[in-house]
Amino acid sequence: MAETADLVVHVAEPAGVAAKIFRTNDEAALSELLHEAFYHYSRDPGWFEVILPEGRFYACQLVTIPFLHFLHRRVSCAQIRALSERALKHISPYSGATDPAAWIMINASLLTPLTRPGVNLWQARKLTGSLKKTLYVEANDWNGDISAFQAEEKEPPSIPVKENKVSDRKKRKNSPDPEKVMERVTLGWRVRDICEEQKCSEAYVYKLIKSRMGNSAMDLRWKQWELISAMYHAEPKITVEEIERTFSITRSAVYYAIRKVAGRDGQVITPREKERKLTPEDAAVIKRKLNNGALRKDILSEYSITAETLIKHVGTREDYRNLTGEITAEVIRLRVQGKTLQQTADILGLTVSMVKDAWREKKDSPEINEKRVKYDNRNVLSKRDRDQAVNAVLRDGHTRKQVYTQYGINALTLRRYIREAQQRELRALREKDAGSDSNDES
Repeated sequence: MAETADLVVHVAEPAGVAAKIFRTNDEAALSELLHEAFYHYSRDPGWFEVILPEGRFYACQLVTIPFLHFLHRRVSCAQIRALSERALKHISPYSGATDPAAWIMINASLLTPLTRPGVNLWQARKLTGSLKKTLYVEANDWNGDISAFQAEEKEPPSIPVKENKVSDRKKRKNSPDPEKVMERVTLGWRVRDICEEQKCSEAYVYKLIKSRMGNSAMDLRWKQWELISAMYHAEPKITVEEIERTFSITRSAVYYAIRKVAGRDGQVITPREKERKLTPEDAAVIKRKLNNGALRKDILSEYSITAETLIKHVGTREDYRNLTGEITAEVIRLRVQGKTLQQTADILGLTVSMVKDAWREKKDSPEINEKRVKYDNRNVLSKRDRDQAVNAVLRDGHTRKQVYTQYGINALTLRRYIREAQQRELRALREKDAGSDSNDES
């Protein structure tokens, strides 16, 4: 066209259509589109400048589906309506494909008093390349009769009439809701779980998916097999047990899926390396290394075995004791009372690692947290407050309850402070006696 358009509406591929609007012919449509562009443009990427052979334009992107419905229902222009109808034919909510981008380009001369937008070369090249492959809906292809357009708009369109007929039918009690079923499919639910929730058969779900998305049950099954095969061959390796738990299938079904995908793609299945079995010579070497001070974790990484395999061939340490329920209960009781890991291990005759294992399982449980409030004190006093609390009990004659209530500590903490003070005094007296004895001898 010889004349430069005031506004261009463009929908990218697969629709690949565009329409030019002129203020001399479609002033009302131009006003509606300008209002939509200024108030509902996408903030990312925002407005930018694009240079076309016809001239300089300011462009913005809009959300595709709401924008197309706006064009179809609100803009009183037969040319724009034809563009929206053609673009909507290429969009399906159940296809899984990305919606085509929708753009509005405004002639720079129309917005001359306004601030010039920024430069976005990547978006400009993208829009220019899309316009080269687009089909323009020309104004002279339509009669442009607005009154006829409005009269035609008053008539109900064909698709809503069909949906109303279906909705007029009485819905059978406890029948599955097709929209909810497709919503679960889109969210990635398993067909078995959808059937349990909606009280329907698997055949119903597969038929609905076939009618809405065009995928048969075998297509979905192959997608699941491909995903299982990709997880099996992934790096780092995912165990077969994790794949079983992920898909809620048996081990034979996992291997069957791997064989099906390998047979289709012509791949050779390499079996996974099994865990190494130790020979009697390896066991003797490991025992010698352990006696020389080697760590068990280094042995596990060197021989690529698990801790269970090492215990099976070499055994446990000499000071190893199985953590029974009674030992675990004693560990928890001492830890709640404020004993350190080393103190707990010394009292029970265990190693620090065994105390950690027993304590790790219960330390974050609600009952332990409740006992901590009762027994374990986190309000650590300063040295000055600690000395004042001890002197109030030992020298001034106050009761312990009065003191630990005043300082916000518990009886166990106060008892520990008093014991430490008495031990310090005892050590000071002994040192004084030892010093006086040395002076007498001299």
